[in-house]
Amino acid sequence: MKNLIRKILRPVLEIDGVKSYLLQRLLFRNYKEDAKLYREFAVAFNNNGIKNKEANLILNYHSLEKGLLFKDTKKGFGEYRIKNLHKILKDPEIVNNIDRSQIRVGYQVMCQYYEVHQKLNYNIDNVYTIEQYNFYKSVLDASYSTAFTGVIEFDKETFYKDVKSDFEKFAFSRKSVRNFTGEKIDVDRLRRAMVLANSAPSVCNRQASNVYLIEDKKKIDKILEIQAGFSGYTEHVSQLLILTNDRNYYYTVGERNQLFIDGGLFLMNLLYALHYYQIGNCPANWGKTIKEESPIQDVISLPKSEKIICILPIGVVDPEFKTTLSLRRTIDENFIVLD
Repeated sequence: MKNLIRKILRPVLEIDGVKSYLLQRLLFRNYKEDAKLYREFAVAFNNNGIKNKEANLILNYHSLEKGLLFKDTKKGFGEYRIKNLHKILKDPEIVNNIDRSQIRVGYQVMCQYYEVHQKLNYNIDNVYTIEQYNFYKSVLDASYSTAFTGVIEFDKETFYKDVKSDFEKFAFSRKSVRNFTGEKIDVDRLRRAMVLANSAPSVCNRQASNVYLIEDKKKIDKILEIQAGFSGYTEHVSQLLILTNDRNYYYTVGERNQLFIDGGLFLMNLLYALHYYQIGNCPANWGKTIKEESPIQDVISLPKSEKIICILPIGVVDPEFKTTLSLRRTIDENFIVLD
């Protein structure tokens, strides 16, 4: 009976209008389930589980790491982040999970922040007391060290010394750089990097990623203002890449999020390619709502079918500069062997 019903309905389901309607219903149902799961688990809506708390911790401590990159440390910077971190770091669940790499480094960065201000002879007692500092050291216990730093100092030659090494050394040598000279990268060198980036895998070899180069300084500054996460480093950014992925290349409702997967794969390949050709770069987060990202169309014209995956300030790195430590998890935390 079921086969007979399918046989009768098949011609109806192939009518364009009917097929389109059913696909739209399927798409909306799937997006609704996506939204439900995001609402249930994402830290944007929850702060109950250890992973939610850890995500909040990382967001705040990494902001301090970036503040420590400046040649002249701004005294008392990041007050908002400091207050957030005090709340997080006294949470018993956080304290009791000190063995997790990201929690441990959160305490370490906070200790470094206090010590930096002590060396600067700048009083921060109004936001960070000696009692809080001593508590964080006690939580760290044997892990505490005055040698810890949330930033790494480089000179240009050392930073690029492994770009022609084996992949293990090469991969570990790539880091986000925010300090540029303002000198532009030759377009031919960018083209060579793009040829290498184009080796990225994509679903069914559809190759839906595009990269746009912006060199107009006024447009660059406006785009970075919209991005709102690169403040303090924009002065010497004279070139900007915008990575997009084109919705035109996707077939099924099941591929509704494939543009982010393929875009992410291309982004990583692009970052490696830029590093290989000694082009400084820093992927700047583009986690925007539709309303937040719409002003970019007043700056540059992008096809409506294309979704911005990431924007990348690029340039010639300073002779000497700092990068954030951005400590990675141990494999015990994110490599899981299933029975």
